[in-house]
Amino acid sequence: MKSWQAPVEVKVVAGLLVGLPVAWALLDLIPVLSAGSSLNIYRVPALALILGGVVTTGLAVKRGSARIAGLIVTVVFALLHAFLLLGAELWFNKLFSGLSFAGYGYAFVLLNSMPLKRYLLGVDA
Repeated sequence: MKSWQAPVEVKVVAGLLVGLPVAWALLDLIPVLSAGSSLNIYRVPALALILGGVVTTGLAVKRGSARIAGLIVTVVFALLHAFLLLGAELWFNKLFSGLSFAGYGYAFVLLNSMPLKRYLLGVDA
């Protein structure tokens, strides 16, 4: 199997955009299993996973528009986690939202890095 030849920045962004929604879905297991919450709680993490997967796929096939889409996705979900951080009552939800906010912020910074731009745009970056 051929490995994905990409800079570390691209792989970290892909990992964050897919890993954070998966961790969010796992965290949502707590209210579902303990309090009998509805499965509607998974709508937003599923949307985050779908959008993150689309951006990651675009990065894998070297689409230049994937960077702009990634910037939009990271800003939207970073703001969402900032608001969730302010509104959460449980400490583990606050902790996760703060870490997710930082993770999406870091992904935003990496999407603006020069190695990622060179990977997507070539020498035109």
